[in-house]
Amino acid sequence: MLIAAYLLSVSGMIGLPIVLAFYLTRRFKLPWKLVLAGALTFIASQVLHIPVVYGLTALLNNGGLFTVPEAWTTVFNAILLGLLAGIFEETARWILFKFILKNVKTWAEGVLVGVGHGGVEAILVGVLGLVTFISMIAMRNGDLSAFGIPADQMELAKQQVADFWSAPVYMAFLGLIERVFAMSLHLSLSVMVLYSVVYGKPVWFWIALLWHAFVDALAVYLFPIVGALAIEAVVGACALVSLGILFRMRSMFIQTQPGEAPIQAS
Repeated sequence: MLIAAYLLSVSGMIGLPIVLAFYLTRRFKLPWKLVLAGALTFIASQVLHIPVVYGLTALLNNGGLFTVPEAWTTVFNAILLGLLAGIFEETARWILFKFILKNVKTWAEGVLVGVGHGGVEAILVGVLGLVTFISMIAMRNGDLSAFGIPADQMELAKQQVADFWSAPVYMAFLGLIERVFAMSLHLSLSVMVLYSVVYGKPVWFWIALLWHAFVDALAVYLFPIVGALAIEAVVGACALVSLGILFRMRSMFIQTQPGEAPIQAS
């Protein structure tokens, strides 16, 4: 049962973005290049984002920048990681809309870019999850020493394998649920950044950046405190807010022309 649950979960992470992209490109009658552009934008942002995270982590651990008081370490790390995610990903989106997709101006186009951005992240996480799952099957049925695990870490590795296979079935689906929530966030963020570019409203870029940073920081900070299930509930609430923003902004695109102030719905 647990094996089937994990397979369904990773299949969903990989397959859901593809199905959604097929549906929305047909629904909106828009080209796949928008999905691809969003996907490449996410990848490009991570090419810079990941090295910066590792570099700053090394500098902070070695005292190369400054020393964070131990009592504030968790809060500092959460805020830093959240801000870095917001800065790199939302700036990458802004560059895409400002300089590359100059003719993209509609809500639907922004949604498709968001599908690509959040979708490729879900696919990559799903592939990593599949690799982990296969590794756990091999470790469960094989000799752990054959995997090159040092002798002093053997007991820890055995415990990790045992914990993986003793987890409740519902835990296998948390990764898929998290990706659904994350994609909801990315759809709204893409539309916010597009609106900021098309209508000359930079405040929406900053709203997107700070909302992204807040959600990520909240997840990083609360996870060790409340655990996986509770944190998914929190992120789920943030996803609902994101979807509310997304659909509210649809009317703002419809009721305005570039350069005009949005007409507020009554």
